[in-house]
Amino acid sequence: MHKSRTKLMCDPSSAGLILAVVAVAAALAIAGCGGTEAKKASLTEQEVQRLSEAARPVAPDELIVSGERITCEDIMTISSGQEASNASFKTWLEEMAKVATLEQFMEVARPRLRQQLGANVSNIVLYKRAQRQLGDKIDDTLDKLVDKELRRFVIEHGGNNAEADEALRAMGMNRTTFKEHKKKQILAQYSVESKLSRNRPITHSELAATYERMKDQAFVQPGLIQFRLIDISAARVELADPNDSPVETARRLAEALVARIEAGEDFGKLAEEYSEYAEYYVGGSEGLWPARDPESLAPPYAVLVDWAKKMKEGDLAGPLDAPGHAFIMKLVQRRDKGYLPMAEVQEKVEANIEETRRIEAIARLDDEIVEQMALADTDGFVNGCLERLYYAVNSPAPAP
Repeated sequence: MHKSRTKLMCDPSSAGLILAVVAVAAALAIAGCGGTEAKKASLTEQEVQRLSEAARPVAPDELIVSGERITCEDIMTISSGQEASNASFKTWLEEMAKVATLEQFMEVARPRLRQQLGANVSNIVLYKRAQRQLGDKIDDTLDKLVDKELRRFVIEHGGNNAEADEALRAMGMNRTTFKEHKKKQILAQYSVESKLSRNRPITHSELAATYERMKDQAFVQPGLIQFRLIDISAARVELADPNDSPVETARRLAEALVARIEAGEDFGKLAEEYSEYAEYYVGGSEGLWPARDPESLAPPYAVLVDWAKKMKEGDLAGPLDAPGHAFIMKLVQRRDKGYLPMAEVQEKVEANIEETRRIEAIARLDDEIVEQMALADTDGFVNGCLERLYYAVNSPAPAP
């Protein structure tokens, strides 16, 4: 029996498919078959389990998995979840059957069909389950959705219909099979969505726990510092006496400027007049440096960060000694490194919770299908499918 783990092939991260599923749900509500009454009318999980245990295939080319009847045609034609269709897989089998003995054909084709079965059984089960739940009332909505998907495909190929058709042929598809492929994807995704407890409210404890789990990766708020600066460079200060110390001279100038600022002179004007490299650092904006992450400041300016931690916005500090420099700083704003508050990121946290629920729902469905696959006679099914196809291809020509 086939015991390898199946894989859900509907892509939960596909924005197009999820939007399509939302449209399906909306259409159900309008049609009066998408609410609680429709769910009651569909089979319950207990009924599905009972059917899956009691039902038996009526033919060797059929398989019952999770209460759904799967045929050879389902396995040979459903997409594996890639954009390329497996519609050409059946053609490949038919061509091989024409040139090989039954033994040769079975030896080569059996592992390929088993692989196809394992890869696609989840999609088939979900598709059939959604189809059973939704019934015929949803057909018009699905047709409109897949027409839109086809138009999008043509647009992706420059709006050139001939180029789009050629791309479909390269994928083993035509417009009809492309639309059927998309329809099955949408219905399979609907089964996943319907498994979610969307009406279950997100609790405060869930929000808090998820925020704590996410914050180091998603919600770090870097520190921020902005200031006005007068930078007196010891290397370029004018010396009244060649024997004077450039460092002491720079400091005395900084002390004098601090006194003038405290007496009421404008910091910005003094910065433009006295600050070294003003054309590079302040851009003519009166000594104002752009706001930045404090960790981005390199020496000798890194010393300003330590001083800023002791200051309030609007405070003046100086002279501040650094190798070769005397600084005067006026703090404009400072923000310590931390995390974005919950109120600002709550939508992202809720989206993460919904995505986690989606993944868990997929896992539950996957486990259910894996368990049912283990109970099914997959060897007999695969052999029956291949023998039937082989004899259909190699049936004797009718007598004249």
